[in-house]
Amino acid sequence: MKNINQKIQELLNLFKSKKFTDAEVLTRETIAMYPNNTFLYNFLGLILSELKRNDEAINIYKKGIKIDKNFSLFYNNLGIIYQSRKEYKKAIIFYNKAAKLDKKLPEPHNNLGNIYRILNNEKKAISFFKQAINIKPSFFPSHFNLGVLYKNIGKFEKAKFHLNESTKINPHLYTAHRNLSEMTKYTKDNHHLNFLIKIYNDNTNNTINKKEIAFALGKAFEDMNIYDKAFKYYSVGNNLQRKTLEFSIEEEKKEFNLIKEKFNKKFMTSNKIVGSKKDTPIFILGMPRSGTTLVEQIISSHPDVFGGDELDIMPSLIKKHLRNEKNELELSKIDTKNIKYIKKIANEYLKELINISKKRRVTDKLTVNFKWVGLIKLLFPNSKIIHCKRHSRDICLSIFKNYFVNSDLKYAYDLREISNYYNLYDDLMNHWKDVLPQFIYEIEYEKMIKNNEAEIKKLIKTLNLKWNSKCLEFYKSARTVKTISDTQIRSKIYKSSIDSWKNFHPYMSDFFEDLPD
Repeated sequence: MKNINQKIQELLNLFKSKKFTDAEVLTRETIAMYPNNTFLYNFLGLILSELKRNDEAINIYKKGIKIDKNFSLFYNNLGIIYQSRKEYKKAIIFYNKAAKLDKKLPEPHNNLGNIYRILNNEKKAISFFKQAINIKPSFFPSHFNLGVLYKNIGKFEKAKFHLNESTKINPHLYTAHRNLSEMTKYTKDNHHLNFLIKIYNDNTNNTINKKEIAFALGKAFEDMNIYDKAFKYYSVGNNLQRKTLEFSIEEEKKEFNLIKEKFNKKFMTSNKIVGSKKDTPIFILGMPRSGTTLVEQIISSHPDVFGGDELDIMPSLIKKHLRNEKNELELSKIDTKNIKYIKKIANEYLKELINISKKRRVTDKLTVNFKWVGLIKLLFPNSKIIHCKRHSRDICLSIFKNYFVNSDLKYAYDLREISNYYNLYDDLMNHWKDVLPQFIYEIEYEKMIKNNEAEIKKLIKTLNLKWNSKCLEFYKSARTVKTISDTQIRSKIYKSSIDSWKNFHPYMSDFFEDLPD
């Protein structure tokens, strides 16, 4: 027995060191010696998942189930794989099986909470997170997840309680501290501020892990109008995050040019392709921090509209149908001779949309869909596109100040790259306005803020919706907002965000020069 325990410790050390290939070899050797050990089969499945070999992991878990059909972790980990594939029904079955087999295991309840959160069923998600906490009060992931969910639906006191609980259990859960900072108005005597500074200055902490603390401190010092310190911490947070990413603005330029070349004026004006005549989708797009969340909150306050938030449907379909194995765009399939192909993509998009909501209209607020305006015109010529515009300097500063959970925003952590990407976006939107002048409704953030009732009424009319006064009381909506605007959207429209770039002008003037007015 001593031998197996030593082997397991060696395996755990390899896993913690991320030496997954070595761990796989040793685990298989150990399984040959102990062929009925369920822990080893479960451990091998985890290794294979880390190596992105999920089909093999599934087979290993199933072999383990043949040895012991009551070993709950097999079912929990199968659920994790199917959840990663967006096969939520299968994942739910496996999580429920795991929870039934081991009533003292919090993980499957937590995982069910995460799935129902994805499926926009907040009541079930909250229930499962609470069940996990009841099973194990010190299970900090469920406290954290529950805190974030309460934050997303505007229940800030409950959010603070559970986020604080998660940090009491795990003081180094930096992402929880950042979430708390977004709900806190800091003063110099604030207890949380002092704690953030203490964590940041602790030299025993991993430097990279401090990035979210740096963003939190940037926000804290901005609250106190100490802009030089705010800029310092924002810069540190951005620099640390940028080191973890691979990004090339030159590759982005190539893709933007390819899109413009394909969807040129001649192609779009002569093209009679119609993917679907349905007007269900409402696309809200632009740069991040341009007011897209505000616009979606207003529109989704209408009883006929469901707010879909940032949907990954369009990029997923483009990856599936219009990218090669190197992730390069291949737009040759978009052709007048290939109408069936366009209809197929449109129907796949609509199928995903229907799974989200049965309402007549559904918003898709993924900002980067601005790249695909030409394709959207072919897929859904009767859909509505709302382009959110905001002063370029305010947008770029706001991007710089925020830590994005969305891993696709790789340009967002370097001021030069942010401004370069903004210029690519601006150029492409000018292209779309030239090629498809009647297809895009443009709404300016500053006009919305200064004359909100008139602008909101114009917006609702543009969408061919009957007027509803709830659209003026969007801040009362209890819908879930999963973006970094989740705290701001619960307030009435405020003007302090206009020209906020002026506070940071002494530190950013070189970068602002590259931007259009």
